[in-house]
Amino acid sequence: MQPVTRSFGLLWDALFLQRDAYAHMRDDDNPFVEGLFILVLLGVLLAVAAMIGTTLEWASTPNLDAVRDVVLKNLQTMEWYQFLQRSPGSESSFLQVWNSIWNAFAGLAPSPLRSLTGIITRPLGLIVWWLVFGLLAHGLARVFGGKGTLNQTLGATALAASPQLITLLTVLPFVAVAGLGTWTLLCGYMALRTVHDLSWPRAVFAALLPPLIIGLVVALIVSAVLVVGFTIAMASFGGGM
Repeated sequence: MQPVTRSFGLLWDALFLQRDAYAHMRDDDNPFVEGLFILVLLGVLLAVAAMIGTTLEWASTPNLDAVRDVVLKNLQTMEWYQFLQRSPGSESSFLQVWNSIWNAFAGLAPSPLRSLTGIITRPLGLIVWWLVFGLLAHGLARVFGGKGTLNQTLGATALAASPQLITLLTVLPFVAVAGLGTWTLLCGYMALRTVHDLSWPRAVFAALLPPLIIGLVVALIVSAVLVVGFTIAMASFGGGM
């Protein structure tokens, strides 16, 4: 129980940019293992909270089938729908489209069963983000004259996930949280400055550039996929002609 309490204490202090928390991770016997443990623990907690929030939201959401039936009955009383009924096949086509739209909408509705997958995906997402950000940030910090090791960087940057604690508020139905990205960057900045003993401008650049690099790579991949997809579609269309 003590490691769990200590981990949450570190996350709480890191959330409020307490330098001692980042220094503790830097000076830990094995910062990587400590950081991994913290992120798994945080991910599981967030997943459980999301499950509770989803269940409460699901319980307070009206039955979508009943809503669909009420809306459809009201549509059927309208003059345009009565005209639709006089056209052979039009009503059945409309009902097919109508049911497809509602089925797709129902797939977006809160589902306690689907939220169970968060027990795996939430910690995994945090770990992937941590490794990508930590590796890029470490490389940039060293380029800017940083003195820390990769192990220390990964340990301290794990605490950059501490703003995710605020998302625990989403356990309440329909509660949304904004501004986590900026707070996460501030925590990343504090981690890099503590580990690498960088000046504040260099620590800012080391913290800001990784998300920009990641965004650029993702944009290039999406653009390439769109270009390939468009090329294939045009080739198929041309072949059909």
